[in-house]
Amino acid sequence: MEREKDIMARDTEFAQQTSERAMQAAAFGFTWSREFAEESFNQGKRTLDALMRVARKMADDFESQCSAIREQTTEVTEKTLSNTMEYGQKLARVKEPQEFAQCQSEFLARQAQTLADQTKEFGLRMQKAAQTFASSASQAMAEASRRTEDTVSTITSRAADQTSKRQRADA
Repeated sequence: MEREKDIMARDTEFAQQTSERAMQAAAFGFTWSREFAEESFNQGKRTLDALMRVARKMADDFESQCSAIREQTTEVTEKTLSNTMEYGQKLARVKEPQEFAQCQSEFLARQAQTLADQTKEFGLRMQKAAQTFASSASQAMAEASRRTEDTVSTITSRAADQTSKRQRADA
């Protein structure tokens, strides 16, 4: 009888210890899962915030490019209209066919030169704007990547800390 009581006491103690360990493991798993979910949510929020900053920057850059295009188009229009008005005034004073041919030649040369100059300047502006845009987007993506790596590192570190605490508690 005494022996049976000892066996039952050991079985009861073993069951209690096993139950406690199971509760500790469940608590550890729950804590880790909660921290992981919380950190994932925070990372998602930071990522969305970064995405919105990139979208705003892209919109601002696009607006800047549109403004440059508008300015360039206005400038070309003003110069070509000015050339056309000068051509009209010269034509009004022409007295001989040779002068007409000379005016026509000068007008076409000025218009071609104006368009060539403006096209070159426009190309340079667009190239600079594209480089600025690409640089901004690249920097934003690099920052988002760095933040993601930091978050993964933090989560991994916390999991390792929790594991070592659990192992010390079990020892």
